[in-house]
Amino acid sequence: MGEEKLPKFDYYLDESDPDVVVLRRQDGAFVAAFSAIGVSEEAIVEAAKEDYRALLEEHARSLGLDEREDQDRKEGA
Repeated sequence: MGEEKLPKFDYYLDESDPDVVVLRRQDGAFVAAFSAIGVSEEAIVEAAKEDYRALLEEHARSLGLDEREDQDRKEGA
């Protein structure tokens, strides 16, 4: 079976508002917003990871891979 391609997303910080830092995907889609005061790198990285996980799950569903995983689990049990 051919190797499945995973979607790749780049993230960037929109700092156009001096009070709010917005994490966005490469297409400009909103991911998360943080107060410019006290925002931590860890919080930004965690938000990007959560968003990416959700995108991978959505991608897997669209390819029917989540059903295949469920079937593999049932057969292995």
